[in-house]
Amino acid sequence: MKTNKMTRRATALIIGVILIVSLMIPAVWASDESSYDLNGATVFVFSDSGIEVTEGDYSGYKVDGTSLSIKDGGVYVVSGECESGTIVVKKNVTGVTLVLNGLTLSASATAPITCNKGSEVTIVAAAGTVNNLADDEYNNDDIYTDETLYPDIENAVIKCKDGSNVTICGTGTINVTANGKNGVKGGYDLYEEDDDGNSTDTLLSTASLTIKDVTLNITAQVNDGLKSDKVLNILSGNITVSAADDGVKCDYVMNIGAEGTDGPTINVTNAVEGIEAATLNVYSGNITVNASDDGINAANSDLTDYSFSYNQYGGYVYVNVTSGDGIDSNGTINLYGGTLEVYSPSEGDGDPLDADGGTTFAGATVLAVGHLGMGQGYTATTPYVVFGSAGANMGGGMGAPGNAGAPGGMEPPEGMEPPGGMEPPEGMGAPDGMEVPEGTGEPGEIGAPGEMGGAQTTLVTAGSEITITDADGNVLYTAKAVRDASYILFASPDLTSGAVYTLTSAGTTAATATAGTEATGNPGGQFPGGERPERPEGESSQSGESSQSSDQSQAGEAGDVNGDGSLNAKDVIALMKHLVGVTPNGFVESAADYNGDGKVNSRDVVAMMKAIITAG
Repeated sequence: MKTNKMTRRATALIIGVILIVSLMIPAVWASDESSYDLNGATVFVFSDSGIEVTEGDYSGYKVDGTSLSIKDGGVYVVSGECESGTIVVKKNVTGVTLVLNGLTLSASATAPITCNKGSEVTIVAAAGTVNNLADDEYNNDDIYTDETLYPDIENAVIKCKDGSNVTICGTGTINVTANGKNGVKGGYDLYEEDDDGNSTDTLLSTASLTIKDVTLNITAQVNDGLKSDKVLNILSGNITVSAADDGVKCDYVMNIGAEGTDGPTINVTNAVEGIEAATLNVYSGNITVNASDDGINAANSDLTDYSFSYNQYGGYVYVNVTSGDGIDSNGTINLYGGTLEVYSPSEGDGDPLDADGGTTFAGATVLAVGHLGMGQGYTATTPYVVFGSAGANMGGGMGAPGNAGAPGGMEPPEGMEPPGGMEPPEGMGAPDGMEVPEGTGEPGEIGAPGEMGGAQTTLVTAGSEITITDADGNVLYTAKAVRDASYILFASPDLTSGAVYTLTSAGTTAATATAGTEATGNPGGQFPGGERPERPEGESSQSGESSQSSDQSQAGEAGDVNGDGSLNAKDVIALMKHLVGVTPNGFVESAADYNGDGKVNSRDVVAMMKAIITAG
């Protein structure tokens, strides 16, 4: 196959040179992957009454009414308008170039374009053309399940089946309207089947879906906009997506842009979750995500023992979510380069950056604005600074208080004061998710829980200009706040560890803080991989206390982690210490999962505090 591609490329080049010399220049389209000469193409014009054919060099096709089947490789140009027609590339057919040359094509209860299993297809939007593809509501087998009535449902407008390798490219425009389920859908790897139709371990062909150069506008009324089951490469072009569920999604690996290129412009204008992949790599591009839940998600609920990650090496990424997290990773967030600007909600559990395995700042410029919901865990090789910190070890003196009030300004119930004379472990701040009234304690001190996941001090207001400056007044970053925010993180290679930086909102100083590269506790009490590493029996903790594993402590009442027979503030403090790796003697870990979600994290702290206050 590689030899054939190289032969075609060389042949096209030689022909092109000859024709240029003779001043007889044909219509030629070329990319860095393939080239073709339209002079030899077979041309089809769709209408509601049928398909008109102009024969070319390629005869591997079949026309049946308004349905075109492609059975062999070649260059096929399609245009015209048809309210109910289809184009199908047959199984294992390779070397197909399908040129959309001003095509408006709709289909009922199936896809207008289908690339079958094992096929290799390049779909080209011809320069200067606008092409419109749409299906109807019946192209959804979740709803229309009768295969007798609906035998050809494909659940997408452009459907690329398992084992197919499809590239959508060209400098024209493709508008995709999905009324059934998905807009554009790529497949999974193709495996050999046994006599009963079950997949074996024999791989026949890998699958990929690649987008480049093209202007691709997708509206998905029911489900996902652009989705691939295995690999999705968005290298260049202009992609706009509005979706009822996920905007852009890949079950495994998604690559956006490429090193040394401008990359694509991606605009997810509306979605529940904006961009999702198990592994998401951003190399270049200009990406905007507006979503109602997580903006960017590194996850796949069907995968276990997988190292989920969001990795940014370059480009500009802007994320705005109305609920959930700005970026949520079931593994890690690794920020190596480029610029990331994230806005999360003003309240609730959502964070600008939420990674079970922690977030690493290693060269990117990052502005994360929102509310400290469930807490953050950071490591850094380049400095970062936190304004409105509540649990990070940088925050301009806004450390955990010695005697903070109850959430929302409520008086703490009896027993919420810290145990008499108890000193916090060195450097331990408030737990993830806890906001602190200004001036109520020295940084690093721990006292009774104050505000956590609830009302926090507003630092910037909606619509105001956010500016971060150094001690000399030099502006390092400027942005416009999407909504009120109580938590602002800024990371940049331009910061200097130990230097003080100022946050202003609408021209007024909102806070100052000191930059550094110190690591904070892991988010939500989680450790990389989602589990706390076991400490050898008898080894002392950071505070010098002997640690006991959960099987050494008796199970007790939910939340009674200190085993004194009741749920009170002492349990909250003990759990806070446990979450940052300073487990007290006698800690009853079996009682720590207070909210019963199977995990021990800061959500349990919040639930315990609410229960204590309610009972107070």
